[in-house]
Amino acid sequence: MSSIKTIISQTIGGKEYDLASLLETIDYYHIQGSLTAEEREELTDQARENARVQYKEEDITSILLKLNDLETRVKALEDGEEGGESTSEEYPQYVPGKWYYNGSKASFEGKRYTCIAPQGVVCVWSPAEYPTYWEEVA
Repeated sequence: MSSIKTIISQTIGGKEYDLASLLETIDYYHIQGSLTAEEREELTDQARENARVQYKEEDITSILLKLNDLETRVKALEDGEEGGESTSEEYPQYVPGKWYYNGSKASFEGKRYTCIAPQGVVCVWSPAEYPTYWEEVA
């Protein structure tokens, strides 16, 4: 086994690498002639299989907000409340990052709105940010 292949294999085994950078390195050494086509393919496959999925903090926060919203909706459905919205307040305060669907209601900056996003489309923007998906209720 070539020393380059050994070093790259050890890096893959350590599982602490950026996949895109490592794939570029593998290609570089293949083009340079330090890795055969077979070694390149083997290392590329190993790198992809062993890569850790990395998320940015914003992605994790967004996912957690969506999971929280989903949990709230499921609980509301289990409690017999339609659409996951609280029945105690007809137009609850708009919540940034919450998923709103066609027919969802929210209060925003002292006004009441109904979400008019197309069926099956999620709206995560406020009436000020994306007024196309909101209709003010008189």
